[in-house]
Amino acid sequence: MRVLEIVYGFPLGDRGGGITRFGIGLTKALRCRGFDVHLCGLFGFGDSLEKELLMRLSREGIPAFCASSWNEHNPYYSFGKAVQSLWHWQSKYRARIIHSHSEFGDIAAIILKFHPSRPVIIRTIHGGFRYEWRKRPWRRLLLTNILYPILFDLEIGVSQTITNRLNERPLAKILKRQAVCIHNAIDLSRFQAVKIDKQAKRNSLGIPHNVLLIGTVGRLSEEKGFNFLIEAIPRVLAEIPDAYFLIVGDGRLKKSLQNQAAILGIEHRVIFTGARLDIEEILSCLDLFVSSSLWEGLPTNILESMASGVPVVATDIPGTREIVQNGYNGWLTPPGDACALARTIVEALKDANLRRQFAERAQQTVQLFSLDLVADKHERIFKSFNLAWE
Repeated sequence: MRVLEIVYGFPLGDRGGGITRFGIGLTKALRCRGFDVHLCGLFGFGDSLEKELLMRLSREGIPAFCASSWNEHNPYYSFGKAVQSLWHWQSKYRARIIHSHSEFGDIAAIILKFHPSRPVIIRTIHGGFRYEWRKRPWRRLLLTNILYPILFDLEIGVSQTITNRLNERPLAKILKRQAVCIHNAIDLSRFQAVKIDKQAKRNSLGIPHNVLLIGTVGRLSEEKGFNFLIEAIPRVLAEIPDAYFLIVGDGRLKKSLQNQAAILGIEHRVIFTGARLDIEEILSCLDLFVSSSLWEGLPTNILESMASGVPVVATDIPGTREIVQNGYNGWLTPPGDACALARTIVEALKDANLRRQFAERAQQTVQLFSLDLVADKHERIFKSFNLAWE
């Protein structure tokens, strides 16, 4: 059975992030199960990290490609070219299932539904139903609430919160179209296989010896709440003066966040690494991971931290609450509250034994979010459409 997985793109630190890593992992797992899976980045951005990742996927035997080049000044033209490219691709390869993981990918999938090959179309919502097309509410009304329940063969939420919201849509109720919950997941073997000289890695990142290292990973965008993390850092340093902070990722807010750190006089303690492909190695060097997000679907970066044996401080938001249990396998703190975030980070840093206990429990928790388990669920869903194997 041929499947096309569509993500937004391949720049992991900016527009891609955890969703792209999930798409890559799911593609690999399904191919191991006998599916002929191709992975499409809707837009290509032409940066060095993207090229390196595509070369790596090619070496691993993963057919991955970009449908169109991204034009910042003419996004609709870029999207039109991407759809045209995918239409030609579908004419040649005739995927039986097209599975989208992004807002623009969802629209492309709907268009491809009318291809003569008549593929089954499925979409997975990663970022939270309430925040789809957050800046384009009319699109949310037309697409999410009206067209999607009618046209998609199946909708998947990566958290129970998202799934419940999808199922509460009036038209979904009328049509009895029920979304299903399949949690985000990670390839646990990626983190179990990490064997590095942690001190050498820290040195390469500019981290001095024998200091506490707090890190975070994600797109430098509004929903990640990194401005609140930076605001919290001076309060943390007042209590833990030798702490260092690592922010891994890229995005449109990078310069404003760097300026914020400079204004607060902490730029020498906050290292912005940019996008990286060695996330597993970096996570293994941390003493504490912090997620300061204002909203999430089900955060992959927290799962990756747990798998790396790193204790987690996170904001108390839907999605995250399905992973982190406050006082059991991590700490939860109110979102958008820099003072509370600082207090929680200090509390965690001052108790090494509790960090160790929480990290051990988190490593047990993350076993429930194994990519193998999630790939099994996708396999059953794909087969449930009774499609003929090629």
